[in-house]
Amino acid sequence: MSDSPKKFRFTQRLIEALPPNPADSPSTEAEYSDTQITGLKCLVGKGEGKKKFLFRYTWFGRKRAIALGHFPEVDLITAREVATLHKQLLARGIDPRQQREDKQKEITLSELFHHYYLPHARHVKRSIRNDEQRFRQHIQPQLGLRLLSEITLEQAQQLQTRLLSTHKPATNNRILTLLKGLLNWAARSGIIPDNPLKHLRMLKENNQRTRFLDKSEIRRLFIAAELDDNYYAAQYVKLLLLTGLRRDELRLAKWEHVSLEQGTLFIPHTKNGKSRILHLNHMATQMLMQMPAVPGNPYVFPGLRPKQPLLNVYEPFQRMVKRARIEGPICLHTCRHSVAALIVSNGGTLYDVQAQLGHASSVSSQRYAHLHASRLKHTSQRIANCIEEAIVVPRIVDSEHLEGTDKQGEMASMSSLLTRGNESVTSTASSGYMM
Repeated sequence: MSDSPKKFRFTQRLIEALPPNPADSPSTEAEYSDTQITGLKCLVGKGEGKKKFLFRYTWFGRKRAIALGHFPEVDLITAREVATLHKQLLARGIDPRQQREDKQKEITLSELFHHYYLPHARHVKRSIRNDEQRFRQHIQPQLGLRLLSEITLEQAQQLQTRLLSTHKPATNNRILTLLKGLLNWAARSGIIPDNPLKHLRMLKENNQRTRFLDKSEIRRLFIAAELDDNYYAAQYVKLLLLTGLRRDELRLAKWEHVSLEQGTLFIPHTKNGKSRILHLNHMATQMLMQMPAVPGNPYVFPGLRPKQPLLNVYEPFQRMVKRARIEGPICLHTCRHSVAALIVSNGGTLYDVQAQLGHASSVSSQRYAHLHASRLKHTSQRIANCIEEAIVVPRIVDSEHLEGTDKQGEMASMSSLLTRGNESVTSTASSGYMM
């Protein structure tokens, strides 16, 4: 086919038979056009006569071309299918070459996390180590190598379902919240046009059955702490029960933030990113006054390493729990729940819980609302008592001026109503507060 026409209907056999471009040809490659798919070209080089497919098109008056691959690795059927897809993109107003270049520049989810998100998050998030651990263990193995445009809601839901077999809903939500938040950040930063997981729903977490220690268990845990060999771990556990602080808020406390004169502890960093001042009760203040500071170590609870805080508190705590013979699922955070339960059960409000525990909003404090039932009933009854006192005397006086024949009936109804109210007051008062 030395005299092959430059335009013909491509077939596999005819493409194979195309000769090399002559050595004396002014062009590097000979170009042939397919009459079936407009724009589909086959270029043949000199020497060995290597062949490749090309798609030529015009974009806003500019001639452009995009390579489709070498023959025979890319056969004719594939070349025509790809060329047809490019023509469809053009019909939709999309430049196929620009789309390919954008795709080549696109990063994977792992690259987004490590090269873009982490450098930013290290300056604004205190829980960045948790993010790194969750991404490394759970997200990267499943989605790390995917391009950002390839990540779909269905893939995230599959990850969520897979995690259900090994993790509780709360842990599952933390992992998926990181993934969703990562793509939210990418959208806000202009890296992707939109978050494909914006409609991803988190799992329902059951926080109502919150375990807390009763007074007997608290007493036994205090005694077990007194008997433990790890002095600073024992003081740490007791102060958790006296303050309701989060684990690291207390573990990382420094002497420079303690004011024994004012009875306060300044917490520079909290979970919600704000600082706050905790007012210490007399037992907590007395304990801090008796605790010796380690020279050269700024932490209230010093660790074994110089200038470092106490690290291992889990094992000493479990040892104390075992010695105190406390059963059930108990962790350090149980101390925080116990403080909230004590506040509510002894007359405090959910606002008091929010203030003592440092919740950013009252939503977190609502898990303790069920402890309020008896107090709310008592409050409601006190309202009835006040109304009764306000209306009983004036109503008796005014009844003398009532018109009509139903005066005696109304008086009897009022008497019956007040009698039932008094019985309810007596019943409520005798029930007392529930722990």
